[in-house]
Amino acid sequence: MNASRPRLLHSMIRVRDVDESLRFYRDGMGMKILDRYDFEAHKFSILFLSYDDYGSGPALELTYNWGAEEPYSHGTGYGHIAVGVPDVAEMAATLSEHGGTITKEPYRLVEGGPMMAFVKDPDGYSIELIQTSRQDGADG
Repeated sequence: MNASRPRLLHSMIRVRDVDESLRFYRDGMGMKILDRYDFEAHKFSILFLSYDDYGSGPALELTYNWGAEEPYSHGTGYGHIAVGVPDVAEMAATLSEHGGTITKEPYRLVEGGPMMAFVKDPDGYSIELIQTSRQDGADG
């Protein structure tokens, strides 16, 4: 890690159910938990998940406010989190089995481009799946 220049560390989203979120991000997407901190005095937990270790790439921070039951508003500024995957259709199906909702089936934005799809996590956050491996002549 080069400490002499800025780098993206993490992005945070609020979740209502840690177990549902772990089922989606850890079990479905294959991310690993880097750290978990439970702050009893303040009644919240934060979990850091990533495909890499700290210093190798950005993490996703899941913040759980204990007792929060109402859905969080995503506002008009939130778009999506993009994740590169080898097989978009397979990952979309896996996430659907792990609490996700496919909102846009696999497709190509442009001819010859990578396959893409959109899935919502259990809290309604949009995840864009982008194929990282090109398969010449195949639909991905």
